[in-house]
Amino acid sequence: MAFEVRSLTGEDGRPVMDRCPFLKPTVADWLWPVEGICRARLDGRLMVPPVPHYLHLCTTAEHHLCEVFRARSRPADKAVA
Repeated sequence: MAFEVRSLTGEDGRPVMDRCPFLKPTVADWLWPVEGICRARLDGRLMVPPVPHYLHLCTTAEHHLCEVFRARSRPADKAVA
């Protein structure tokens, strides 16, 4: 299986804006080809996204379709927090 590696930062080192804001860059050999850890879980725990999820949601403008992102982005949850 071939993977397309996508960087979380642009050439200038700043985060790319069409990525999920909860995906934080990290470096670990066991994560490859995923380059980040998701911080969107409501319980505060870290989550390593599955490779297809990372490639098709986390690193694209479609990240708003992610169940975890949507749960974290609900206005009612923000009011309780």
